[in-house]
Amino acid sequence: MSNEKKSIDFAPRTLGAGLVHKKDLILALLLIAFGSFMYYEAGKFPEAPLVLGDTLNAEVFPRMLVVLLLFLVAIVPFEFKITPEKIDKIDKDRGDETPLITWITIGVLLTIVALAEFLGSFLTMFVICLTIPLLWGEKRYVAVALYAIIFPVCVYLLFNKVLGLYFNPGLLEMFK
Repeated sequence: MSNEKKSIDFAPRTLGAGLVHKKDLILALLLIAFGSFMYYEAGKFPEAPLVLGDTLNAEVFPRMLVVLLLFLVAIVPFEFKITPEKIDKIDKDRGDETPLITWITIGVLLTIVALAEFLGSFLTMFVICLTIPLLWGEKRYVAVALYAIIFPVCVYLLFNKVLGLYFNPGLLEMFK
């Protein structure tokens, strides 16, 4: 008799005769549930005014993004078959503790998003573009400042001025 212990894998990495990766399937199901909810919510957008004519309604673009998300999510459980050499490293990394900076970033972003209606769209973009690189340790302060100014200005010009989308002014409303 051998003195070796036999290990029994009560929670295999794959399901269905190795067809799908178990953790990826759980993640995919969560994302599909979220995507389904968002698809449903996008259908609640108000109708576009008749003055806009036969343009795309407000719910079309978010629904297109959700459908794209669902197609991409459908690949996730089968990805380990496409890249089998990476699956062991991915599974090993999943066991690692989440770094503290990840939790700090989540907290900062949730705080900024909670303040977004008060700050307004432009200031929210500015604050995110300024704080996140600095939080992550970026030392090129001039580059961060330029990025924090130029990116929101470009987004504002494209979406507000060119495409005519309304941006909540927030605090900047005082300067009109």
